Amino acid sequence: MLNFENILYSVSRINTTFVNVTLIPFLAFCLSLSISNIQLVRHEGFSIFNLLGVLLGISVIAGTILMYTFGNDPYMYSEMEQILMIVVNTSVSFAFCYLECLLISTVFCALMSAQYKIKAPMDYIIILGCAIRRDGTPTPILRSRIDRAIEFEAKQYKRLHKHSKFVPSGGQGSDEVISEAECMKRYLMEQGVPEERILKEDKSVNTYQNMAFSKKVIEADADDFSKTGIAFSTTNYHVFRGYTLAQKIGMKVKRLSAKTKLYFFPNAFLREFIGLLVEQKIRHLFVIISGILFFAGLYIIVQY
Repeated sequence: MLNFENILYSVSRINTTFVNVTLIPFLAFCLSLSISNIQLVRHEGFSIFNLLGVLLGISVIAGTILMYTFGNDPYMYSEMEQILMIVVNTSVSFAFCYLECLLISTVFCALMSAQYKIKAPMDYIIILGCAIRRDGTPTPILRSRIDRAIEFEAKQYKRLHKHSKFVPSGGQGSDEVISEAECMKRYLMEQGVPEERILKEDKSVNTYQNMAFSKKVIEADADDFSKTGIAFSTTNYHVFRGYTLAQKIGMKVKRLSAKTKLYFFPNAFLREFIGLLVEQKIRHLFVIISGILFFAGLYIIVQY
C-alpha cells in the first residue's frame, strides 16, 4: 500500500536499487578496463598506474560482496549491531552510487570535449607537456600533442592566412635532461616553425600550472588579452581536465584533441578521473558523508 512509511523506505533504499540496476553493465565495464590493462602492461611495462582498471574491478567486486553479504541475516545480531550494519551497507551503496554517477558523467563530458571542433582563428596554442625521453626527445604521446597543434595551425593559415603562436608548456623533471617546454620548442623548430612564434613556458610541474603560467606568458605578449583567441592541445583523455582547469583560472580556451593508442586510453582516462576527484576532494567528501548520514538516518527511522 502507498503510505508515508513505504515512501520513506523506498527513498532510503534508492542507492541499493540503483546499484542493482547498473551492477552488470558496470562489472562488464570494469572487465573491459582490466583486459585493456593487460595489453597496457604488455606494451608499456608493469607499474601500479598501469593496473588502475584491475584495481577498480577488484574494488567494485569487494564492495558488492560487502554490500550484499554483510549483515544479510539481521536476526543473528543485536539491535546495535544491526544499526551498525545498516550504516555500513548504506555507506558502501551510496559511495558506489555517487562515484559511478560521477564516472558516467565524466566519460560523457570527456567524449564531448574530445570531439569539439574549433571554427574561429586562434592567436595562441598552448601545448600541454608530459614526460620526455632520456635523450631529450618527445615521447609518442607528447609528439602527438605537438603534431596536433601544428596540424591545426597549418590548416588555419591555409584557410584564413593567419598564423598562431605556440606556447609549449612544461618544466624539467628530476629525471629529465631538459625541460618539456625546451623539448617541444626544438621539435617545433625541426618541423619548420620559426623561433619568434614560439613562447616557451618552462616552470610548470602540473596541468594547473601549465594553464596558469601559460596564461601569464600570453598576457605579457598579447595586445588585448580579452580579445585573444587561445586553444590548447593535449591528448584526448586529458582534454576535459585541461579545459576545467583553464576555466578555473578564468582563461577562455578552445581545445584540440590528439589521438592515442586504444589500449592506453581507458587507463589514462581513469587516471584523469582520479585527478578530477582529488582536485575537489573536500566537496566530494562532503557530499558522500552528507549522503551517508541522510540515507542511513532515514533507513534507521523507518526501521525503528
